[in-house]
Amino acid sequence: MSTTTRRNLLRFGTTAAAYAASASMVTGGIALASQAKGVTPAGISPGLRQAFSKLATAERVLDHYRETVFTPTRQRWLAAKEAVPHTIIAPSAVWRGSPTFWATDNEHAIQLATEMVNDNPRTSRKGDVIRARKLIAANHRRARAMEQVHKSSGIGPRCEESDRLLELMVEAEDAVCAYPASCLADLEAKLAFFQERDLAKNDGNIELVLTDARRLLAQEGR
Repeated sequence: MSTTTRRNLLRFGTTAAAYAASASMVTGGIALASQAKGVTPAGISPGLRQAFSKLATAERVLDHYRETVFTPTRQRWLAAKEAVPHTIIAPSAVWRGSPTFWATDNEHAIQLATEMVNDNPRTSRKGDVIRARKLIAANHRRARAMEQVHKSSGIGPRCEESDRLLELMVEAEDAVCAYPASCLADLEAKLAFFQERDLAKNDGNIELVLTDARRLLAQEGR
């Protein structure tokens, strides 16, 4: 998986649509390992230590924002969405005798209503066309109400800020991966980091540690 692909996958988990479909989340859509959560490997070079420190800081900022700002906003947004009522149009015995068939929570009914009104209003039963028009109008009103809920909740800007902080975290993670190991402790720390976060399969990461290993071997005259 390339860095770009990884970022896209991480970011996917931060969109409002993704959160609407899921009641739980983890940072970046991936459970993060503990190595950079304030725990820096011992014996590594100052430069790599600084890279780990920046990553830990980026993760703490992201986690704090999601815990104190994003998650409460999301919960209020979901509750407000849930509170927007659906509309049921008077039933028709023709349609399975269901008293709730012509309703805004029935995607099939909305699709059928749209086809009746747009494609064949003259060949459909008059009563059904009337119900179809009422259903379409009710669905438009509910869509506008949902848009207002989304706007007033502030979830859009919160998602954008979460994306921005996530991008900074991923950049800090990339910096750890790309840091040139200057000693065996650095190389071991990077390999452990790759293993904990399942980064070994990412495009370019194996080449990075191979380059590190070859450079260290060359320094030893081997």
